[in-house]
Amino acid sequence: MRVIEYRTFRNGDPPHIADTWARATLGPWTMSPLTSALLEDRVFSRTYFDPQGLFVATEDGKIVGFAHAARGPDSSGSGLSLTEGTTLLVIVEPHQDREGIADELLRRCERFLIDRGVSVLFGGGDASRRCFYFGLYGGADLPGILDSLPDMKNLFLRAGYSESKRISILSRSIIGYRPKVDRLQIAIKRKTQLKSFDMPAFRTWWEAASLSGIGLRRYELFNASAELLGACTIWDMQPFSSSRSTAVAGLLSVDIMGTRRREGLAYYLVAWAMHDLAAQGVAQIETQSPCCNAAAMHLFEKLGFIELERGTVFRKEIAL
Repeated sequence: MRVIEYRTFRNGDPPHIADTWARATLGPWTMSPLTSALLEDRVFSRTYFDPQGLFVATEDGKIVGFAHAARGPDSSGSGLSLTEGTTLLVIVEPHQDREGIADELLRRCERFLIDRGVSVLFGGGDASRRCFYFGLYGGADLPGILDSLPDMKNLFLRAGYSESKRISILSRSIIGYRPKVDRLQIAIKRKTQLKSFDMPAFRTWWEAASLSGIGLRRYELFNASAELLGACTIWDMQPFSSSRSTAVAGLLSVDIMGTRRREGLAYYLVAWAMHDLAAQGVAQIETQSPCCNAAAMHLFEKLGFIELERGTVFRKEIAL
């Protein structure tokens, strides 16, 4: 009888982890093919990577599964959280004991986090816990655990997690895109100035640590007094979308200053950002939004985005 053994990450593991990723057939929202170089860029080279948090399952010396636990940022973005951690992914290739292997990998991830003082455990990453695998899994951002991966979702439910957040993956073509013209949008255009900045300065340690190496562009909207009204951040997904035949951009965030919300500024800002990207040859734009954020979901619907997939972030609290 073959025995499954478990251990933490070793330096020679990346090509074998990439092979396991391929054999697990994770679907269209994951990088394919995944290479050791991409894993190095998006996972192992991150300054906060802890090899003790990445567990592998082996059979006769061959990696058949892996799982990765990590702490996300604290509330200020200046360091790692002391109380919250997440198991980002649990991936097991087809195996007669696939469920049992996944259960044990998750158990080890939980123990890793709990031993470091974490009392709130999450399953799946999202925009607030973009620890690892950004660009490799989920499209424009981390969407929790995808609906198209029901075995992984059931794993967290078996382990006593509950649904914390549902995330919508949205997309639209911007080939030949032109913003709509109405009185409100014309008025905004007359009174504002839109500027764009490639590779904008990072605002926090966490942004710099988690997004370094990504091609970013920030669009900022100002009024006549040079007051910042809002901004949106776009990233170039093409280097991480080798299987696509068209240029793709990801919309990471849309922020409107609190006193200026509900004035049509978010629509104007994103519409003209899409127009600018289309003029530069980008064919598709993707974004994500919590399904409970009615204002954001309505904005993206007005902008012509359609939902392609959903994911779930899971949560479990531990009494220490």
